[in-house]
Amino acid sequence: MTDQQSKKLSKIMDLNWDLKSEENQMKAYEMTRELIRLKQDLRDDMGHQEYDTFMENGRKMFAPKTSEE
Repeated sequence: MTDQQSKKLSKIMDLNWDLKSEENQMKAYEMTRELIRLKQDLRDDMGHQEYDTFMENGRKMFAPKTSEE
């Protein structure tokens, strides 16, 4: 991941965090639109396959442990 891509990911994570606690529906809507735009921008920058793989690995890394593990 390049430095620029890392900065984009950081913005995505910050916005996602803020969105979870936003109570104003109009502001949450605008934040959601911006989040979608930022994710698409990062996906285009990284390449679709690399982005999808990166995100899936992140989900696995931070997922709660299951009883099978």
